[in-house]
Amino acid sequence: MMRGAASAPAAAIARGWRAECTRLRRSRLDLILLTLMPAVLLGLMGAMIARGSVRDGPVVIVDHDGGALARAIRRTVDASPMLSVAAVTPDVATAMTMVRSERALAILVIPRGIGLAGSPPAEILYEAQFLAAGSTAQAALRAAVTLRVAQSAPRSAGVDGISLGRRPLPGVRLTLLGNPTASLGWYLGLLLGPAVIHLLFAVSAIGAVAPLLAGKTFAGYARVTARPSLDLVGRLAPHVLACWSWGTAWIVALTLLGDYRFVGSIWAVAGGLLLLALATVSVALLLIATTREMATALSAAVIITGSALAYSGASLPINGAPRLAQVWSAALPLTHYIRFEMDVLIGAHPRPLCVEAGALLLYPLIAGGLGLWLVARSART
Repeated sequence: MMRGAASAPAAAIARGWRAECTRLRRSRLDLILLTLMPAVLLGLMGAMIARGSVRDGPVVIVDHDGGALARAIRRTVDASPMLSVAAVTPDVATAMTMVRSERALAILVIPRGIGLAGSPPAEILYEAQFLAAGSTAQAALRAAVTLRVAQSAPRSAGVDGISLGRRPLPGVRLTLLGNPTASLGWYLGLLLGPAVIHLLFAVSAIGAVAPLLAGKTFAGYARVTARPSLDLVGRLAPHVLACWSWGTAWIVALTLLGDYRFVGSIWAVAGGLLLLALATVSVALLLIATTREMATALSAAVIITGSALAYSGASLPINGAPRLAQVWSAALPLTHYIRFEMDVLIGAHPRPLCVEAGALLLYPLIAGGLGLWLVARSART
């Protein structure tokens, strides 16, 4: 008797799983959304970020000095794998024209007498309209100039020609946490992959539940289905599995095929992706259960998941934003997944990881539970 009671929920979930698999085999569009569409979109994104770090960014050098140190700086800049000297000119106006015509990302102005006491510093102008590439170019330029000037500076001080000994020049050493190669592809891949998957599978989950509607109500389905809540869990399970599988495949592909290596526990990120998949499907279920209209639910899902990356705090700063933007950011599941992911990459302590994982668990518990209750409640209306 107890074994039969225990197996009844599993049997209800299994029935829902089989029903959804049958529907997917009959609906090519929904099957494509679950299989081919993620492959195409992730493949296109992978091709766009395949080079990883910025390479051979064109820069213009305005040389007002022409001396040995200036020539050494030009050679150092051109030798940088991130930079390529597009032109050397004595005229700032010519350099500005190249930037405005998008033939260069940045300008290095070498002043007359560089390296001598009292000489003005080198000046770097970069195109902030293309913030990531321009910022990378100016950082590489600054590093090249600083290195060459430091190497040319006298390393000893003396009185009346007597050396007081060599002393290393002071400096600053930068260590990047979570992205040690400063790879733009790695950074974008960690953001864009989960964001695209989040959007696709919110749509696919709504497509799984929408056929159960009849006249803007789930009453017919709920009345003829034994344990409708568990049946819905089974119907949504393939979408959770597909969402998690594609997310994990994307992370593995980024690690194996890119010019960067995963730092942290990839198993922890896979666990976070499972929580994101559960949260995505749960939010989709709540949307269709409350709106009871497929078009409205899809529109809401696209608004929520499509804007999630912008409000996650990873691309645009949320700290200091209006209170409404901060509340909206905190309400989105992708925000907590990205925080979890980034915490894993820098080897954060368990506490912040548990906080973000706990926040992600609230979505299946609250949004998913409420959605299941609303559908099952239709049987009594």
